[in-house]
Amino acid sequence: MQKHLRVILVAVLIALGFWAWRALFPSPEKVIQSRLRKLAATGSFEVGAGTIPKAYKASQIPDYFTPDVVIHVNAPGYEPLSVDNREEVQQYVTAGFNQLRGLKLEFLDINVKLGPDKQTAVANLTGKATVNGERDFSVQEFNFMLRKVDGKWLIYRVETVKTLSGLGRDCEALAAAL
Repeated sequence: MQKHLRVILVAVLIALGFWAWRALFPSPEKVIQSRLRKLAATGSFEVGAGTIPKAYKASQIPDYFTPDVVIHVNAPGYEPLSVDNREEVQQYVTAGFNQLRGLKLEFLDINVKLGPDKQTAVANLTGKATVNGERDFSVQEFNFMLRKVDGKWLIYRVETVKTLSGLGRDCEALAAAL
C-alpha cells in the first residue's frame, strides 16, 4: 500500500513540476498571444475615460512596435492606412483616442507561426473593434509580423488579409475590364 502511495506522490510531483515549468517558461507562441492581447487591452478605453488615462494608454501603444514598423491596412468601408514608423503610430493612435468616446479592441483566433530562426513570427488574427456610439462592430483579418528584439516580441509589419469576399470584388473588376 505504501509503495502505491509513493508512486502516486511521484506522479503528482512530476505533474506539478511540468505545470510549473510551463507556467514559468511559456512557449514563444503563448508569449506572443499574450502580448497581442495586452496590445488590444491597451488600445481599448471606456466611455468617459479621462484625458490623462487615454493619453497614458496612447503613449504605451508604440512600445509594441519596432521603430521601423510598416503598417498597411485596407479595410472595407475605411480609407486605406499606411504607416511607416513608430512616431506615425503614436500620431494616429493619439488622434483616434481623441476623436472616439469609447473603443473596445479584441484580437480573436490568434494563430502564431514561429520562423525557422525562432526570432521571427507571423500572427494571423481577427481584429474586432467596437466603437461606442456605433451599432455595429468592425471585423478584419490581419497578419502581424513580429521579431524578437532585446528579449521582447515587437511588431514590425501589419497587413490586412484579403478575405474571399474582397477577392470576389477584385475578380468582378478584372472580368469587367476584360
